[in-house]
Amino acid sequence: MSVETSADGDPVREQLEAPPQFRLECLFDDVDDPSQVTVFPTTTDRAATEWLTVDLGTAVPLDEVR
Repeated sequence: MSVETSADGDPVREQLEAPPQFRLECLFDDVDDPSQVTVFPTTTDRAATEWLTVDLGTAVPLDEVR
């Protein structure tokens, strides 16, 4: 088996090593006492089908995402 260790000029490796960037917005089901948060991209023509809703208790603040 052959293993290649050089990553010079490998665009796939460069993409994997760079942190992902997202342009997302979120809405809460109730501003005063939220129980769910819906996250959706801001730069899409398919916003009606590209969203994710989660219970607030399972959501993680962005500054805690690894």
